[in-house]
Amino acid sequence: MQSAPRSTLHEPEKVARARRRALNPTTESRLARLEQVFCEQSRLRIVQALREGALSVGDLAAVIERTVPGTSQHLRVLRKLGVVEGERRGSLVYYRLSRGPVTVQVQGLIDAAVRAPASPG
Repeated sequence: MQSAPRSTLHEPEKVARARRRALNPTTESRLARLEQVFCEQSRLRIVQALREGALSVGDLAAVIERTVPGTSQHLRVLRKLGVVEGERRGSLVYYRLSRGPVTVQVQGLIDAAVRAPASPG
């Protein structure tokens, strides 16, 4: 990161405070994980569906109106991110939300979006 020459700063104290508040690499990494969930509507729909309890891939595919293979791909990403976990029951795998921090953050952001007032327009 290249800093601007001192002579061009109009508010050097504010710039210094803003730099201290800037995201660090750890925070940026955490936000990137959240972005992988939020960048795909089907993944958000899976998270919302699993709030009702564990569901199989076929059931989730029906809920989000996608194919089973497509749903499986989204579940693979969500599993890798630590948002969901699977449990084998006979020949089926049932998925549920994990209790990890990413899941809590995703649910919190979804809840905030639901409560947000509609934008005028």
